This record gives sequence, structure tokens and C-alpha cells, in this order.
Amino acid sequence: MYENNDFVDKKLRLLLDDAVFFLEEASECQPEESDNANIKYRKLLRESAFTRTSVLNSALLLESAANCCIATLDISKALLSDIDKLRVINKFEYYLEHINKDKKIDRGLGITQQVTELVSIRNSIVHPKPYKSEWVKIDDKTKKVDLGETQFLKLPNSFWMCKYHHAESALKASLNFLSYYFCDLCQYREHEVWKIIFGSNDGQDPQKWIGVNEKYGFNVSFLVNVQAVKEGEARFEEHLKTEAMKNNS
Repeated sequence: MYENNDFVDKKLRLLLDDAVFFLEEASECQPEESDNANIKYRKLLRESAFTRTSVLNSALLLESAANCCIATLDISKALLSDIDKLRVINKFEYYLEHINKDKKIDRGLGITQQVTELVSIRNSIVHPKPYKSEWVKIDDKTKKVDLGETQFLKLPNSFWMCKYHHAESALKASLNFLSYYFCDLCQYREHEVWKIIFGSNDGQDPQKWIGVNEKYGFNVSFLVNVQAVKEGEARFEEHLKTEAMKNNS
């Protein structure tokens, strides 16, 4: 729980910005036909590194959002310490129980399964362990290994080599879930969400999220009502045209 004079650095805006930034960086590392083998390989390495970073930030912003929600509750430090040990999805459920008991997170929903998987991937990155698979002989000179992929997001089990679309899938999953959680379950308007997830030094910048929606098709309804903004802009443009016609008549 915060006091009115507290300065609060909530981190979520930073994580969200980084997830988008590294997604865009990964998308710009696509090899071209004119590239030689060395340049193609270097671009693939950069694409993979940017993708991993974007995926990690997409997962971390889920945890940050859950912690931002919990921090608004008027609870004791002892209880807060216990809640902090919960899984990310359980933190979301705990908060929802306090503000809208009639709603429950659907664990069987695809977007919920995706973010649960994404948090698990985050844990495997933050707490790295050896990943084992078998070599398969192709011929006397060639062997290959199938590292497999995750069930819902189709991300590689080993993050040795990642592609741009993996970062896109991860960020889409995070934003879909947060829109579902804040808008459908908590039934918040975007300005109410801003107060929860953004810190004292964070700007809301709705035009940025509208741009992300237009470029990638991501659901950003917890950040901005894209349709309402576009309808407002259309009405304003129509008003300007009407005024211009009056002045010219």
C-alpha cells in the first residue's frame, strides 16, 4: 500500500518497453539473399540474442504486473512476504479474489496456459540447467538433434537458437493475458490499470501502444482503448473538415 507522497518505481513500463524494443531489434536481423555465409550467421546470432531478451522481458512483465497488483492491497508485511512466494498466476488469483470475487481466472483458457508456460520458460532461463537430447545420424558425415518445442507457445526448449517470431508469440501471450485479466476479470478501465502498473516516473503514452497494436495486432486494451481513440480522432477530423467548409463558404 502506497502513501500519496511516495515515489514508486514499478519496473513494468521498463520491462514492457524492453520487450517491444528487442522484438523490433530481432525483426531487423533477418538475413538477405545477398549476405555471405558469415554475415548470415552473425545476423542469426543477433536475432537469437534479441529474441531471448524480448521473451524474458515478456515473462518478467507478468510477474511485475502481479506484484504491482498485490502492492496496492492493505495487508501486513508478514502476509505480503508469504504472498511473494506464490506462483505468478496465484498472485493474480489472490488479487482478483479481493476485488471481484465473482470472477475467476480460467486455467483451461488458451491464453492462461500460454502465460503459465511462458513463466515456466522464464524460470528455465533465470535458473539454467543442462538440457539433454539425442543426436540422430543422417549419414556418415552428418548428425542432427531435435531439441523440441513447448506445447502452447511453440518456443524452443533450448534457447540456443531463437527466431523473431518466438519473441512475437511471447509478447502477444503476455499482452493478451493482461488484457483478459484487467479488462474482463477485474473490469477496470485503462486509466485504472495505469494507476496500478505504472510508477511515478512513467508516462502512459497511449499513441505508442496504438502503434504496437497496428503493427503487430497485439491486444493492448488494458493500456488503451484503441477503438475509442480512433473513433475520437475520426470525429475530430470530421469536425475540422466541417469547420474548413464553413470558412470557405
